[in-house]
Amino acid sequence: MNPVKKGIAGALLSAALFPLAAQAELHGSLETFHAFPFSRDLDLTDSRTAFTGEIAVYAGEAADFVSLSAEYNGVSRDRGGFSLGEAWLGEAWIDWNAGGLRLRLGRQLLSWGAADGLVLTDVVCPQNLTAYAGLDFAGGRLAVDGLKLRYSFPVLAVEALWLPLFTPARLPGDGNPLREIFYPPSVDVGPARIPVSYADPVLPRAAADGEYGLRVSCYTSALDFSFMGFCGWNDIPWISKTVVPSSGSTTIEVTPGYGRTITAGFDAAIPLGEVLLRLETAWTGGGRYDRPPEESAALLSGGYRDDPVEQHNLKLLAGIDWNPSGWSLSAQYYEDLLPGAYRGGTARSWRKTGLTLGIAKAFFREPLDLSAWGYLDLQDFDAAGSVSAAYALTDALSFALGSDFFTGGIDDRGTYAVYKDLSCLWIKGIFRF
Repeated sequence: MNPVKKGIAGALLSAALFPLAAQAELHGSLETFHAFPFSRDLDLTDSRTAFTGEIAVYAGEAADFVSLSAEYNGVSRDRGGFSLGEAWLGEAWIDWNAGGLRLRLGRQLLSWGAADGLVLTDVVCPQNLTAYAGLDFAGGRLAVDGLKLRYSFPVLAVEALWLPLFTPARLPGDGNPLREIFYPPSVDVGPARIPVSYADPVLPRAAADGEYGLRVSCYTSALDFSFMGFCGWNDIPWISKTVVPSSGSTTIEVTPGYGRTITAGFDAAIPLGEVLLRLETAWTGGGRYDRPPEESAALLSGGYRDDPVEQHNLKLLAGIDWNPSGWSLSAQYYEDLLPGAYRGGTARSWRKTGLTLGIAKAFFREPLDLSAWGYLDLQDFDAAGSVSAAYALTDALSFALGSDFFTGGIDDRGTYAVYKDLSCLWIKGIFRF
């Protein structure tokens, strides 16, 4: 069923429950956003207007929730359209409680872990990578379709997931300024620059190809912690390259693919007076990484297929949150390791470390909210960050002005080097009802 039909079906099923409901709620928002790049070589990089509506219906121990959104984007055609947000699906869309047992079935957003804006154990919902400007540090997430079963004890909670339908990350399409970052039009093979053609990826479709997860959480007065495991697929496709000779010119065919991954992790939150200490670690098996450029070029020049290298990945994070006198301060230190690539073998270095900083403060009894965050890579010293000011004229109407920036680091080697021309100033207005 396409998203429009799903959305209409969800709205009708929600309406059918209204006569049975003890309570029904309708919320929504209208948002307009526009980004103006600092680079003179680019036009407006984002211009969107979006409507979101939410219907929540409560009937006894069951709850039905549907979120629908429609967006018009004047710059990136791939980001416009109609989408189904969160929906819990039972006989209709349902969230059911019975004692300590809670069941949710349908399309839903799930968040695991303690990291702020960095992906360690929070691997269930894929990322929406079609936008970069004006987002919070965590970025956008896509809802997933499946079953969540949670049982709560006095100090313990066990959560099990089954996602029969695989949802990949959403990548930029035609017209999006991020398109060439994920889909470069050509690659270097020796001294030559060869154009690239992209094949359509083959997505896992069978129910047997579903994703599974388990999380056990413990809550005490001195410590909250959890263990998790998730068997899924890589959300961002890895790519294989093959030289395709033709009568006119040589091209490289890129075939995106998805492979099984397994993630196991741990997170903890420890209150220390006014300070909250957060710890998180995750190990992922089955990840795939590009070969070094010279090795890739040698394979393609020799007529061989260039497949990515499989490596295990270990991530570690320590973070601290402090809220003195109405200020909100946070800092995180991050390690991203490929132990098997210590002696080389991948285009990515075996170790990446980073530091994130965030600060926020509300003024004038909260109508004005100032905030800033930043990420600094401690190897290449590339960086990304944002500063913003939001003012609420009323409870329903607010405006925000902000700036996002990216720097490439030493010799433009860093991850954010490809984003450096996308630094921008943006404005946003939101009406909520």
